[in-house]
Amino acid sequence: MNYITFDLETYSPSELNRIDTNEFRVSVLGAFISWENKYIAFLEDQMSVFIDLLKECDLVVGYNHCWFDLPVLQKYANYNLKSLPTYDLMIESEKKLGFKPKLDDICKATLGKQKTDHYETFRHYYADKNWLPLIDYCMHDVLLTEQLFRMAVEGKPLKYEDLLATKEFILEKPVAGQMETVMETLQVESIFG
Repeated sequence: MNYITFDLETYSPSELNRIDTNEFRVSVLGAFISWENKYIAFLEDQMSVFIDLLKECDLVVGYNHCWFDLPVLQKYANYNLKSLPTYDLMIESEKKLGFKPKLDDICKATLGKQKTDHYETFRHYYADKNWLPLIDYCMHDVLLTEQLFRMAVEGKPLKYEDLLATKEFILEKPVAGQMETVMETLQVESIFG
């Protein structure tokens, strides 16, 4: 199965202080491309390359990408991204938990890892053209999402902390049958300059 796990970071041309997927643009997009077994970063002027890659995959994986990332990305595409087969870990988690958990909360409880930064810090990276920390932040989220996706494929439980204890839940498997083995070695590559 060919799939892409991705996340994107945004900027607002008019410097809005609210979330607006119609206004937001892509500053950097990080992706794991399964058939190349690579993590790759794309800048805004490379969105056409990424959009073409989406046509080659059997599944698009993300965390809250159906509600946020795909609507932002749609302005770069010449076809309807809603037609793509998707697996949104946040939506799947909400089905089991009854609420929308934060990626960071699931990662801390399940993987013992957390996001590397916060929006208030990384949003300034784009304005300052400070690409490396912005790419690092985005790619780290892709890595965390990819690890959770693999657990879902394998039927392993994910975890979250509530006020009293650590709770486990198992997501519906995104595909039927066996998925090909993916190397565990993280390869980070950028296709810009």
